Amino acid sequence: MPKKSYSILIFFIIVALVAAGIITYNRFKSESNFKQVELVMSLNELRELSYQEGYDEIELLAKIKHSGINSIAIHEDSLESLTLSGKILYFSDKELNKLNFFLKSIDPFKKFQPSPGESYIIFNDKNDYLRIKENLQRQLGEDLVRNLGFLPYVGLKVKGSEEKLADLGLGFSEKDVELVKNLGFQVILRLKNFPQINKEDIEFKFKESDKAGKISGIIFEGETVLGYPSKENLIHTAELLKIKEYPFGIIEFAGQKGIETVAHQASELAVRVHSITKEEMEIISKQKATERWIRAAKERKVRIFYIKPFMKSNSNLIEDNISYIKTIKEELKVSGFKTGRASILSTIYQEPKIFILLLILGVISGGLIL
Repeated sequence: MPKKSYSILIFFIIVALVAAGIITYNRFKSESNFKQVELVMSLNELRELSYQEGYDEIELLAKIKHSGINSIAIHEDSLESLTLSGKILYFSDKELNKLNFFLKSIDPFKKFQPSPGESYIIFNDKNDYLRIKENLQRQLGEDLVRNLGFLPYVGLKVKGSEEKLADLGLGFSEKDVELVKNLGFQVILRLKNFPQINKEDIEFKFKESDKAGKISGIIFEGETVLGYPSKENLIHTAELLKIKEYPFGIIEFAGQKGIETVAHQASELAVRVHSITKEEMEIISKQKATERWIRAAKERKVRIFYIKPFMKSNSNLIEDNISYIKTIKEELKVSGFKTGRASILSTIYQEPKIFILLLILGVISGGLIL
């Protein structure tokens, strides 16, 4: 082999070795950064815990924050959650008929007669009224959601079965978002799908989420992803996620319909989520649960832990849950992880194509010399 050709081949081998070193270093650095796990709890579930134990909600949230929870998941309001929080009074036509003897003594209701199949909502806040009305009209149609004429900006009458109405997501409470952020948490929003959703409705949902300001991400609520069953709508959801740069969660073993399409279109924003179901939480021990969390992070690259609280205990339930969260955080640290906003798998280093070409040239050069 001519000396000049030999020198060129040696040069390509050296360049290939340098490229391999750069790739190895950058990949190691990137994978080292893929070590941050986000610890999340649901505001609704924490409220249930505080109510059950007679514990102040704000104090519980502060304790949860101190124990290691980074983010709070906020669900869309439902008629049930609005009723429990005292923001609305909600009656079916049958319930209202039972109160008829009393209502007839109140001036605005004297000439009012409930209609079969209608439900009635009374608000104490105009902003809630406007938000809930728009969400209901989008999902049911304007003809089925009307004002109670004698109660402007206060009352609505809605046609629909109680089961159907109970399942509707009605937007996010700005007060809840403000509460959570003021306590130092990041926010994860639980967007909820509904039948007959269209592109305009999807855009409306995202516009509503903008009111929360900067958020940590989205985890879709329920059995279907926003936009399902239409593939076109699901692709639109993925496009909006990319425009907003919202990471979104893929819940392990949940089998949410439509998630594959969204994940395929916006893979760079996908984050694996693990959760232990409410039913499992009733029988699993704290030790077994903790082992399961750590295994999910190590073996399956889960980067969001959606932690449900224990709701039963033989001792102090609040302190048991605080201890449980602290143990998870400590075990993560021992295993080489940090807690904070979830690392995204797609941020792992992707080597430039020129480096691959240099490696190929190096291999070919080595083969020619041999």
